[in-house]
Amino acid sequence: MDRKNILDDFGTEDTYKLYRTVYEIIHPTISKRNISNYKIIIEENLVPLRIFYPKKISKLEKAIIYIPGKSWIVNGIKNYSDVCQDLVKELDTIIIALDYELTSEYGYNKTIDTCDKTLQYLIGGLNRVGIEKDKITVIGDSTGGSIIANIANEKKNMISKLILLYPALNLTFENQEKYPSLNQNNKVDLLTLSHLKTFAKTYIKKDYKSPLKKGNYKTWPTTLIITGDLDPVRDEGIELGNKLKQENKNSKVINIKFATHGFLNSKDEESIEECMKEIKKFIIKKER
Repeated sequence: MDRKNILDDFGTEDTYKLYRTVYEIIHPTISKRNISNYKIIIEENLVPLRIFYPKKISKLEKAIIYIPGKSWIVNGIKNYSDVCQDLVKELDTIIIALDYELTSEYGYNKTIDTCDKTLQYLIGGLNRVGIEKDKITVIGDSTGGSIIANIANEKKNMISKLILLYPALNLTFENQEKYPSLNQNNKVDLLTLSHLKTFAKTYIKKDYKSPLKKGNYKTWPTTLIITGDLDPVRDEGIELGNKLKQENKNSKVINIKFATHGFLNSKDEESIEECMKEIKKFIIKKER
């Protein structure tokens, strides 16, 4: 996108930056709603952000950056707002969600690169306003979990705490012997093997490198992985979790019984409650 056109749409560059600094995002003066929408420029890319606020925002000491899956795999945009609002209530913290773009023209690697640069900007800004790195948790679900896993794969020490919710990591969906859940859970819920393969064909280029193929995981942040037992991509998340536990004893993988892919957007109250409990325990434990 042309930078001049962006600035024409949103006013002068100085005004645009003034109202979209990290300080302004986490201490909003324009809106007093519990949810606000912003846009920031990252190397000429316009990145929308959706911010979820706790009841009191005057003294923020921690933050969550959330990368949603947005149901790209099943060709629909699920509303991740409910998930973020539940997390805000449970953890009494601000959540910055990246409303990123994913197009077949540029492919998945371009999306990873944009999210990477946005994360660097946000984490750096949060640090400058007094929120330390170990008080920032990065969460990704589904394809959002894959994006964050790829960033963690390459960036040393940028992320301190990482949570991956039912992550899609292999993104070829061909090795059904190694990942039997692809067939076992093929048609348990809305997500099918056909959906997965269509996603791979549309967005994944040959130069994509799965984080499952990394040689070692010594530079990874302490990580919590939560999978659903009835999820086609269950085995990928479990494989990564087991590899991480060998390098970092504080990393953990939890497989929730009877949970499907994207269960946080479902009416499965028991699975949601168990997941929220584990997320809260992981974040609080890391803060001590």
